[in-house]
Amino acid sequence: MDKLMNRSWVMKIIALLLAFMLYLSVNLDDGASSSNKILNRSSSANTGVETLTDVPVQVSYNEKNRIVRGVPDTVIMTLEGPKNILAQTKLQKDYQAYIDLDNLSLGQHRVKVQYRNISDSLNVVVKPDIVNVTIEERDSKQFSVEASYDKNKVKNGYEAGEATVSPRAVTVTGASSQLDQVAYVKAIIDLDNASKTVTKQATVVALDKNLNKLNVTVQPETVNVTIPVKNISKKVPIDVIQEGTPGDGVNITKLEPKTDTVKIIGPSDSLEKIDKIDNIPVDVTGITKSKDIKVNVPVPDGIDSVSPKQITVHVEVDKQGDEQDAEETDASAAETKSFKNLPVSLTGQSSKYTYELLSPTSVDADVKGPKSDLDKLTKSGITLSANVGNLSAGEHTVPIIINSPDSVTSTLSTKQAKVRVTAKKQSGTNDEQTDKETSGSTSDSDKETKPDTGTGSGSGTNPGTGNSGDSTDKPSEETDTPEDNTDTPTDSTETGDDSSNQSDENSTPVDGQTDNTSGN
Repeated sequence: MDKLMNRSWVMKIIALLLAFMLYLSVNLDDGASSSNKILNRSSSANTGVETLTDVPVQVSYNEKNRIVRGVPDTVIMTLEGPKNILAQTKLQKDYQAYIDLDNLSLGQHRVKVQYRNISDSLNVVVKPDIVNVTIEERDSKQFSVEASYDKNKVKNGYEAGEATVSPRAVTVTGASSQLDQVAYVKAIIDLDNASKTVTKQATVVALDKNLNKLNVTVQPETVNVTIPVKNISKKVPIDVIQEGTPGDGVNITKLEPKTDTVKIIGPSDSLEKIDKIDNIPVDVTGITKSKDIKVNVPVPDGIDSVSPKQITVHVEVDKQGDEQDAEETDASAAETKSFKNLPVSLTGQSSKYTYELLSPTSVDADVKGPKSDLDKLTKSGITLSANVGNLSAGEHTVPIIINSPDSVTSTLSTKQAKVRVTAKKQSGTNDEQTDKETSGSTSDSDKETKPDTGTGSGSGTNPGTGNSGDSTDKPSEETDTPEDNTDTPTDSTETGDDSSNQSDENSTPVDGQTDNTSGN
């Protein structure tokens, strides 16, 4: 053999065989590669790609004792492969994405999202394919349910009371860490402009301290909620005042509302603060005869509405401007006479208050009428008064009412008076001071008005009368009111002169003050 291998021609033959084998191997590889390329080109024409979105994720674990957090609700699955298999898979829709946690312990884990019921001929890509999950022990606790509602959502003029919930408590189940975060368990109700008691079923939610909803289970899921809704109102008296200037020669003698009270509607705390609606303005601008006037009732601060919204006020004027009087009076024979510093008295006073006439203390009057009547008319025949019977404590503006003979027409320089009303604290001290002022002032006025008795007429307190003659006594008797008599019972005991006592009983401290002004 060694001899054979040493021969040159043998080695040449062997080299030739090796070269031939190498040649064959190279040609076979090239052919296979070409064949694969042809097969791949033919295969790509029959394959496709399908993307399945919102594929639900099923989780396998011990639901009775454990809670799992971190598992996504859905995943995206991309399928690649033969078109006929893709179409069949998509049509049957029995594919699934799932996570198996049965053999995992409590705590945090990274787990793979798996799939099933998909042909092995398809290439499957899941997103996300790995998820972080937390496995915790299941726990349950009882919580009280609180009704949640906006009290301002009721109808205007109504108020929502405290809600009742049935059942009062619910069971909340979830992971221990979730239960520790429960700060509120609420049943949410929408009152929706309610005007009567609301009874509804409300879904119960568990919230953390930031009012974020927690992923827990509540049993029962709904509760019954009852919320009382009631109308809140109150009746209060009203008071009106004159506003504006009546027609020439016309004086307002009475402002009388035909409605004594109105109903106010609003929150209970605002209702408690309001006992009266006063100083409702009645516009008498340009009025020439007695009539009824519609007046809007103002809505006090904090009150929602007033009922009725409008009231009727009867405005009474004196008769000296009537057309009949104008026809009977000869215009050419009429003259004007002026009276200066006529005192203003207050009528209708209550023993619960003291009254102070702030301004004016005296008023000028121009009286127009037949010369024969004017010649007889003296200052004592004209009385000015302001009725304070309906006033409460505080400062008020009241109309000045003039009383003069029917045959003349009077015009005042000022038609309203400002009065301060103060509640009495120590009635004894105030009464003594009041009686002294009344006694002193009455004497001064008596001295001034003695020569001019017998011509006064009309109603109201006349500070200058009461000294002599029946004619001077009559105006005083006609104008006395129960309030005046009860307010000044001590006058008769404080003064010694019998003639002045009769006048003092029909006067007030302010009357005396205004008489002094007149005397000055």
